[in-house]
Order: sequence, then C-alpha cells, then structure tokens
Amino acid sequence: MRNPYDVLGVPKGASETDIKKAYRKLAKAYHPDRNAGDAKAKDRFAEANSAYEILGDAGKRGQFDRGEIDGDGKPRASGFEGFGGFGGGGGARAGGFGFEQAARGRGAGG
Repeated sequence: MRNPYDVLGVPKGASETDIKKAYRKLAKAYHPDRNAGDAKAKDRFAEANSAYEILGDAGKRGQFDRGEIDGDGKPRASGFEGFGGFGGGGGARAGGFGFEQAARGRGAGG
C-alpha cells in the first residue's frame, strides 16, 4: 500500500481530528453503496480504510512514523531475520553441532 498519509491526503503532522475528517470524506466518496459496480472506488475505499487503521490508532501511527511497520501495518524487516541459532545453540537441538557444544569443547557426539 501507499503511504497512509498520502492516501488520506494529510501531512505527517496532522491532528487526529484532521485525519478522521479526511478519512470520513474519502469513505463517503468511495463507499461501495454509492459506487455500485465501480471496482476503482471499491479499491480506494479499502485503501482509505487501511490507511485509517494505521493513522487512526496512536500506537500504530507511532510505529509507522518510526519505521517499525509498513503501510500495510506489517513489521518491517530489520535485516537480521533468518539468522537463528545465535542465542541458545539452536543447531544442537536439531541434532547438529551447535555453538554451545563448540564452546565447551564437545563434538557432535557428546
């Protein structure tokens, strides 16, 4: 999704009241009941709802502003996902040679 601020047409420093007003205006304009059969209006309505879900919630808005979540509300990748096994010898639990065994001078057999 696009930037929620852009979707609602409000600046980053907008008040909660301004965000709510912008959302209501878009929701009214693109509501499916007013635009039956218009797929673009349906998509815009859904996009406005998603944007308001983030910006209308102070906690989620803060997370978005800090870059912790993306425009869909999903956590942003920190770049370190997929590097498991560093905290507790994860490889050893799977039957392999883990960090803890190596540190204690033990081989894979024990």
